[in-house]
Amino acid sequence: MATLSMLAELQRVLSKLVTTTDSVPNYSIGQVCGVDVSYHMNKAYCAAVIMNRHSFEIIETKQSRSAVEFPYISGFFMLREAEPIFTTLKKIESSFDVLFVNGHGVLHPRRMGLASFVGLLVDKPTVGIAKRLLCGVENIDNYVSVDQNICGKKVIRDEHNYVYVSVGHKISLETSIHLVKGLYREKGRIPEPLMTADLVSKKFRTKDSSGLKR
Repeated sequence: MATLSMLAELQRVLSKLVTTTDSVPNYSIGQVCGVDVSYHMNKAYCAAVIMNRHSFEIIETKQSRSAVEFPYISGFFMLREAEPIFTTLKKIESSFDVLFVNGHGVLHPRRMGLASFVGLLVDKPTVGIAKRLLCGVENIDNYVSVDQNICGKKVIRDEHNYVYVSVGHKISLETSIHLVKGLYREKGRIPEPLMTADLVSKKFRTKDSSGLKR
């Protein structure tokens, strides 16, 4: 069985495969996908939502239910969520240009957060969105550095609503930030694709867990 030190070394190796430049131009990004996972007891409920970047029209949603295989361990979130996310994404029939993941990308002690790991798996431009810092130091412009390298940015809506944005894979930090800022409605802490995926996963969880109790 792999130890955490072995997995940490794997993260360091995989981090070298991450691309932090734009693989598609910003102007050609039309459909985006948000993916999120919620939990009930030992079950993971994952939802993926594809929507139009500009109109927020929902194009497609998919869900999956799976057993939770790993506990939450700080710095190793990919162990817990990558499998349900990948299972759900394989069900998608529509195309999308950028994937948004509820978790850090390269803003991670070993530059291999959940968003980067998923980005490598699906080989798509991927952006990490997180509600709290795992590591790093913020500067006066809200950029976050790890070992003196800029790895992400705190995007602020107001004093109570902000997220940390980082590159997952195949996209630049500045394009990631630009996309995130354009994916909010009037309210909400997280961008619309992720907020919708979160709501869909929780509705799926509630419906499924209610059925299991009968």
